This record gives sequence, C-alpha cells and structure tokens, in this order.
Amino acid sequence: MLRRTDVYRLSLAVALLTVLGAAGCSHKTVEERARETADKMQKSLVDVEGIALEQKADPALVSEVQRNLTTINEYQGEIDGKIDSVTVNAIQAFQRTAGLPDDGIITQATRQKLSAAAGQGKS
Repeated sequence: MLRRTDVYRLSLAVALLTVLGAAGCSHKTVEERARETADKMQKSLVDVEGIALEQKADPALVSEVQRNLTTINEYQGEIDGKIDSVTVNAIQAFQRTAGLPDDGIITQATRQKLSAAAGQGKS
C-alpha cells in the first residue's frame, strides 16, 4: 500500500531522473533509471496493511473495536469479529485522528482511545 508521501517521493525521483537524463548525465536511459528507482522504493516499503491483516486478535475484541468504530462513524462494515481490509483501514483512520501510529494494529492504546471516543472509556 503506497502512502501519499511515497507517491510524492517516487514522482520526485522520476522527475529528477528525467532532468538528469535530458542533460546527458547517464549512460542508462531515463526509463531504466526511473524503473530501477521505483523498484528500490517498492522493495523498501513496509506492507503495513498486510501486517495488520495478519494480526491475531480475539474475535470478541475485534467485534468490540468494530462496534466502537461504527459508533464514531469510522466503520460501515459488518460487525463480524474478523480482521479484514475494511476493518484495518477504519482502525488506521481512527489512529491517525487520535495521534497514534497508523499501523492498523489493535493495541492497548488504540483500544483505550477508541473506547473513550465512542463514549465508553474512562476519560
């Protein structure tokens, strides 16, 4: 999953390589250098969503998180206790707004802030 900043960096790298290629600064074609740079960037990216989808969480806990996300209008999926892309994306969206790392992992901090946001937490 590419983030906006990763797309920006990739675009910047391609633009830079285009300028260098136009100036005759390389024996490789601009396309070859851009492809190599894009491949390196793709390999260096962490698959945040993939890692979040593989997390092991009790279905009752996931259902609680889904209910709380539904309460705060971050989740419109089915409350089924399963970690799927819709659930992970909703968790990440909440984590961003709550100032937490947006990794999609159901941590204790995420649960506490989510519970508080849904009106069920202890300030």
